[in-house]
Amino acid sequence: MSSPASPALADELETLKSRVDALETKNDELEARVDELETQNHELTNRVDTLEAETTDLKATVETQTETIESQHAELAEYKARVRKLETTTESARDHRKRLQQQFHELTTDDVATTDDVTALSPLQQVVAFSKDAVQKLTSNEQRARYIAKGLSDYAKKVPAGYSIDSSTISTVLRSKDGESPHTETVSRVMEFLNRFGKDETKIVKRRGTKRVVFTEQAVADLESATSEDSRSITDVVMWWRQ
Repeated sequence: MSSPASPALADELETLKSRVDALETKNDELEARVDELETQNHELTNRVDTLEAETTDLKATVETQTETIESQHAELAEYKARVRKLETTTESARDHRKRLQQQFHELTTDDVATTDDVTALSPLQQVVAFSKDAVQKLTSNEQRARYIAKGLSDYAKKVPAGYSIDSSTISTVLRSKDGESPHTETVSRVMEFLNRFGKDETKIVKRRGTKRVVFTEQAVADLESATSEDSRSITDVVMWWRQ
């Protein structure tokens, strides 16, 4: 039969049990905290992965934008070069025009229209009445426009507003004149010259997809008068419509 434990030993055992219980409770709390920290660590790891992916995307975007900017700089430099070239070409054309105008002033023949005669004529009539020497100073498209104007009554169709000639007819006439089909741009330029030279007596219209130059009846009558054998050639005239 065992002897009963002493009061001191019993107290010590009770104290140890209390400490064990406290340690177990503390351990449970620590394990819970560890689980919480592991969860947070997992979330942070996922966040880091997301940020790294976003960083990679941003780097790719920056590289793309850098390439775009470099390309735009190159295009800008090219455009500037083209502008400088066009400015140079324009200046050369302006100088050439001035020389041509001066040459017109210097042209003289025995059959020259007076200043009053020239003033009374429309620009298109003036062009039609040019002498052979003066015609040589016109551009190719201006000569083509003059050719059309001289035979307008033969080529144009009668319409309520006067007379009309479409781009197809102009192309056919120019093909007959030059021996080859004109470019679409050439036909357009000729139509623009006819319209500009005709002043208020002409206008360009577009109907059913086809461009036409419409002349008033008076304009056609004046052109016929300018091309008659009795008309005097114009040689000394400034082509002010080019200015």
